[in-house]
Order: sequence, then structure tokens, then C-alpha cells
Amino acid sequence: MKLGPRIVDGTFQERPNRYLAHVVVDGNTVPAHVPDPGRLPGLMIPGRHVRLIHNPGPKRKTDYSLVLVRHGRIWVSVYPVFANALIRDALQRNVLDGLQGFDRFDAEVKHGKSRFDFRLRFGEQDCYVEVKSVSCVENTVGKFPDAPTERGRRHLEELIELKGKGNRAAVVFVSQRSDTRRITSYDAIDPQFGEALRRARAAGVELYGYNCRVTASSVSLHRQVEVVV
Repeated sequence: MKLGPRIVDGTFQERPNRYLAHVVVDGNTVPAHVPDPGRLPGLMIPGRHVRLIHNPGPKRKTDYSLVLVRHGRIWVSVYPVFANALIRDALQRNVLDGLQGFDRFDAEVKHGKSRFDFRLRFGEQDCYVEVKSVSCVENTVGKFPDAPTERGRRHLEELIELKGKGNRAAVVFVSQRSDTRRITSYDAIDPQFGEALRRARAAGVELYGYNCRVTASSVSLHRQVEVVV
């Protein structure tokens, strides 16, 4: 997935709140929207090279969105929406390991109190799929979430319920960086999510993980990685 022609370079200064960053672009300090509201540990460090999408508009509070952070030798995407776009593309090409051979798929499907990212139709059986973007990596282990998520836990509870009614159910974790070798729950941040994830695995909810190849101008799925619960 290409980032497009509106990408510009900058230097990160500070993050006064979880949705806003101050970035130096062409010598001027500008406000930039941070699409990932998580804590982003180890990434948002003053002086880091970042890349932004310049997308001004009358309804926007900022003209820029911060999408990539340089972390050592690699780029890291901090744009969670990209994870869904990458999975949608893989589904359209029918190349997502473990989730191939469906008749059709729909996006943004409402069920109960939740809206799931995708629903795949395998004949008479549905498979509900939720995508989670992983930005925190420690010693090659991706950890989700990096901030407490009641919504994420609720998704797991409803996937367990759907599985119990004869559907398939799956969670796809996408780490938008190349240094991830496996993915697990971040129990120190949200133990309730970790407990729900273990119950989901025990109930038969399918868990898939991927890392990404991220360049200065593109993000793509790279390798499947193990999800450890």
C-alpha cells in the first residue's frame, strides 16, 4: 500500500496529548494529528525522524497526520487504519492464510453491540473477523494493547459468543513494523484483555498474527507470526 504523493518529512518534538504531536516541518513547528491514541512506548521520542501526510481541509483541526516514525533502522507505522486496509486487500486477493476459500466478504458488519471489521461467508457458515493494530514491540514480541481497551475486550467476548453459536470467529493482529517475531497480550497494561484472549483461544476463536514491511513510502503485510497466549 503506497502512502501517496502528499507525504512529507519532519522531526518529532513532543506529544501534548494522545491525539496531537508537535513536529518540525521545513523549519516550522506544526501541529499534527496522531491517528494511534495508544501510548506508543519507545517511539514518540523528541528528535525522531517522522513522516506525515499533508492533507489540509476545512473540517480538519490540523493539516498533517503523523503516519511513520523512524525507530533505529526501521520505519514503524502509527496509523491503525492501515491494518484494516492491508487485511481487506489480502481478503480481496484471497491470500490470507487460514481465511481462504470464502464465497464473499463484507466489511464493517454490525452484530449485537459491536461492529466487526469483516464477515466472511463460507457456504452456510459465517466467520466474523476483528483486526487489531499492534504498535508496541519489546524484544521482538508485539504486545497488545498498549493502553487499556474495554472495546477490545468486548469484541473478544462477542466473538466467543458467536463461536459458541456455530460460527467461525477470528482475531487478526497486525504489527505495522518488521521487527515483530510473535505477538501476545500485554497483561501488565490490560490483564482483563489478556484473560479474555486466553478464553477466546480455548473457545476456538482463531488467532492470526502478521508483521509488516514498512518503507518510507509504503506499508505491506510481510510474514505470518505466532500469537502466543
